[in-house]
Amino acid sequence: MKKFSTLLWLALILIPLSATAAEPLRVVAGTSLISDIVADLTDGKSETLTLIQGSSCPGHENASTGDYVFAAKANLLLVHPFQRHLQQVDAMLQAVGNPLLAIVEVSPRGSWLIPDIQKQAVQEIAAALEGAAPELAPVVRRRTLQRLQKIDAIAAECRSALAATQGLPVIAAYMQAEFVKWAGFDVIRTFGRAEDVNARGLAEILSAVKGIPVAGVVDNYQSGPDAGLPLALELGVPHVVLSNFPGSSDDAPDYFSLLRRNVAQLQTIKAKP
Repeated sequence: MKKFSTLLWLALILIPLSATAAEPLRVVAGTSLISDIVADLTDGKSETLTLIQGSSCPGHENASTGDYVFAAKANLLLVHPFQRHLQQVDAMLQAVGNPLLAIVEVSPRGSWLIPDIQKQAVQEIAAALEGAAPELAPVVRRRTLQRLQKIDAIAAECRSALAATQGLPVIAAYMQAEFVKWAGFDVIRTFGRAEDVNARGLAEILSAVKGIPVAGVVDNYQSGPDAGLPLALELGVPHVVLSNFPGSSDDAPDYFSLLRRNVAQLQTIKAKP
């Protein structure tokens, strides 16, 4: 009876679909990395739902009832390749059965924190937005150009800010290693998610870095902010926590503020005397 009621409820949601074609562009974004770009490029002329909020681990959050309601009326779904066939995404798509929903995988691989990868994502999302809403093309093209220029500027700003930390050896969470390398650090060892870290693994890392002047330990907020803390305490070095997603804290609501926040964290790492 409960299953029948759920299906009836979803059917009632889907009935008005044909009548909503003239409404504003509605975008379902896989993560806050995507929704941040969509909001910027459409300059407030779209409605966006973010499936995975910035404070959550991308692989550990389910779609809510509100997500289903929004997706039933959406025009465009933008997801990372790893999300395309997640159970929660497949289940949502099957339940809503929205024939107007265009599905696009945003394909840049690697850390979207890195400016060149962020630029690739911007260009792919811009193309998807223009395809879904040609009437927004002038706005999207103007905002894309502005964002690309802004990314180049902040890349130069970050390089300058990190000049004093170039080449410092650090231990980093695997999900931050690529960005930390881009920032100029020498990542000598990595570790996994908090649930995968154990005493034996930590001991192996400490043994491997014996005699190396490790300057800091870099953790990843979404995969466990304290996973590397025992290493930092044992080595007596700074422990910093970076985030991969905008919206993970109030002072990092978008890509640019997030990048500046992460760089500020990395600047606290100093060479051992």
